[in-house]
Amino acid sequence: MKRFLLAVVVLVAALAAVLVYNTSRAPVSVAEASRPAAITIDSAGAIARFAKALTFPTISWDPGTHPVDSAAFRGMQAHLAESFPLVHKTLKHEVINHLSLLYTWPGSNPALAPVVLMGHQDVVPVIPGTEGLWQQPPFSGAIAGGFVWGRGSLDDKLTVLATLEAIETLLRQGYQPKHTVYLAFGHDEEIGGQEGARVLRDTLVARGLKTAALVLDEGGAIAEGTMLGVPGRIALIGVSEKGSLSLELTIKGKGGHSSTPPAHTAIGQLAKVIEKIEASPFPATLDGPTRWMLDALSPSMPYSRRLAMSNLWLFGPVVEKAMLAKPPSAAMLRTTTAFTMVSGGVKTNVLPIDAKAVVNFRIRPGETMQSVTERVRRIVNDTAVAIRDLGFHSDPSPVSDPKGAGFAALAKSVREEFGANAVTVTPYLVIGGTDARYWSGLSSQTFRFMGAPIEADGLERVHGTNERAPLASYVSSVRYLVRLVRNTDDIP
Repeated sequence: MKRFLLAVVVLVAALAAVLVYNTSRAPVSVAEASRPAAITIDSAGAIARFAKALTFPTISWDPGTHPVDSAAFRGMQAHLAESFPLVHKTLKHEVINHLSLLYTWPGSNPALAPVVLMGHQDVVPVIPGTEGLWQQPPFSGAIAGGFVWGRGSLDDKLTVLATLEAIETLLRQGYQPKHTVYLAFGHDEEIGGQEGARVLRDTLVARGLKTAALVLDEGGAIAEGTMLGVPGRIALIGVSEKGSLSLELTIKGKGGHSSTPPAHTAIGQLAKVIEKIEASPFPATLDGPTRWMLDALSPSMPYSRRLAMSNLWLFGPVVEKAMLAKPPSAAMLRTTTAFTMVSGGVKTNVLPIDAKAVVNFRIRPGETMQSVTERVRRIVNDTAVAIRDLGFHSDPSPVSDPKGAGFAALAKSVREEFGANAVTVTPYLVIGGTDARYWSGLSSQTFRFMGAPIEADGLERVHGTNERAPLASYVSSVRYLVRLVRNTDDIP
């Protein structure tokens, strides 16, 4: 017995030594480097130009429901031309496929692959009947309480206006980039981007574009570190985005009078199918971009959490369980399943002829639309259930290299603007979709990041009520983009 206890003690001591050793190998946060020179911009003017852009209702409605309000897009584009005269005088400016915008800024070294800065002009509609819930009218562009209010203030006119503001600032300074810079602003991102971003990409490819040194679109942002258990702020730079697939499930019934129903109507049968699918979530995993994120955040965590993150071979299941407990972090670990629409029946005393449900999947890298569909068919395992894909769909994007020169330029610009020891830069899996999906195949340095700090509830405001951007965040994003364009000169 003594030998057994001694062996247990030795094993525990050895395990403790391994845990401590692995934790000690994890780098700790570095001291802040000297800050570069301050960048001066016309803050009041920049905010006013941004606010006015929000007054144009450049709405993307679901296809077939409303006509495109071309006048709203034209009005905003006229505002851009008036607001950024040097951009429109110096850069080649084109309207592609009626409403998308393409600007070309020739670089001093045409042998270098270009840089592509993206954004989208369109916004989602405000749900009818909810306008009165807004503290400021949704298309007012009001400046109040330290915020710019309006639909698109976060998604995504902030990116479009901040990019143009930064380029205008650089032109006033007499700067010319080494890389040719393309500004590509689509007009239909909110309904898939197939007429905007995809056509913009195809246009440049037809002109000879083969690769890009850096592609940057919306996606991640600068958030409070408390959401992931670290001090200060975290810059979540999206290195990939999840795919999207909606499947329609249909069950046929015989109809008839409700006084003589079968054991299960079509609606009842469909309910069982829904229950089976929801009871079979996709497997979770800590690999890929999510693992990279945890590795990047680990040095800033308290010792106990750093110990767990440095020894995921042992604590991985515990970390995974904790992340799965919250929907935002759970979405980083697995393909998500969300039933979003159900229909069936036309009258209270009539048995339904059929019942339908739509389930939306956001597909994690490593899985595909095909693998998701096949999994659903196996779970349902019923030939009476018709399954078909519905609407826009896409596979997950390729994962970009966070060790590349493009990511380094982004990280350097963030640290210069916000302070090296005040923000932790990390790769991130974007759980939504962006127009960058069309560019990932052309560059291993395709990223999704809005260089602006957002409020703790900022994600709830995107596509929601009372969308707004802090004034200071918008100004910071302009300065960050000025730094980024300059830092692209370091990309070989």
